[in-house]
Amino acid sequence: MTDLQIFKITFKRTGKIFDCDSDTPILKAAADAGLRLPHACAKGVCSTCKSKKISGEVLMEHGGGIRQREIDAGMFLPCCSKPRSDVVFER
Repeated sequence: MTDLQIFKITFKRTGKIFDCDSDTPILKAAADAGLRLPHACAKGVCSTCKSKKISGEVLMEHGGGIRQREIDAGMFLPCCSKPRSDVVFER
């Protein structure tokens, strides 16, 4: 059993800040906090939720919905990304 950590996630456009534990995908925590982000498959395949990570670290286990060059440019898929630090992102 691992110890869950709680991180602050900030959606830059609205300034909305919500908590997300280290075992919950950011998209789910955003929805639980009342933030509606575009998404479809929620499995890291369709790339509908693709977002720009401004700062922070995530563990992303995707199903092919994002290319390495996009990851290198700071993009991530909130549906399959769990925070490893506080994160700031935008659409």
